[in-house]
Amino acid sequence: MMNTLDQKPATINKALATLKTFFSWAVDKNHIPTDPASKVRMKRVQQVTGPKWMTDQEINRLTYALDTEKNEFKAARDRAIFYTMFRAGLRVEEVSDLKLTHVDFRRETVTVMDGKGGKFRVVPMHQDLKRTLKAWLPFRNASKKPAHQESEFLLVTERSGKMTTRAIEHMMDTYMERCGLLERDADGKKMDGQHSCHSLRHTFGKRLLDAGRPLNEVKELMGHDNIQTTMRYVTPSRNDLKKAIEAVR
Repeated sequence: MMNTLDQKPATINKALATLKTFFSWAVDKNHIPTDPASKVRMKRVQQVTGPKWMTDQEINRLTYALDTEKNEFKAARDRAIFYTMFRAGLRVEEVSDLKLTHVDFRRETVTVMDGKGGKFRVVPMHQDLKRTLKAWLPFRNASKKPAHQESEFLLVTERSGKMTTRAIEHMMDTYMERCGLLERDADGKKMDGQHSCHSLRHTFGKRLLDAGRPLNEVKELMGHDNIQTTMRYVTPSRNDLKKAIEAVR
């Protein structure tokens, strides 16, 4: 489930809990002599304490790390990915699923056709994003590789016609490690509370709110289901939070 299906710890733990219950019952009923799941440990689930966004200094460090990539193909693509999350607030899955037709330079928009929960949204194209996408597309379109020519997706790897979510996360983790924004433990696992791709999306939302954009507008641009999720990007008093939620209803 973890290595092949790339499923999250919480999803894995639900399956393990079911198996443990089943095998425990099977032992009690003498259907099997021992419980094969008794020594299987549950996966540690990282505690979510709220949105984690980046400071201006951290963003500068990360953009500098992106500039260290020597391969022109990867450098152009990786910057486009970075700005798609940082300047348009797309989730990793949404970035991976972007198609060439979802980018409209004339209207200066990026369209998420099937976001979380199947939600559709259109995000204005920031000039930083427009610049990096225009720098990436010549590399993308000039490729003679069949996998690239036959693909409808915006982001490709050097070998395949679509860049997966795992590949995007691994790529961004590498840059974050280079500039000291991500640390790992002795076993090579990411330590709790570290920055990730989602930090860029959170930074997008936080900056919009800090700039005075209406809550409802930020909610729609980020594809949130409810205003309470968007409100986690600011830290008002409990009374102010209640008033703000009532004001947008």
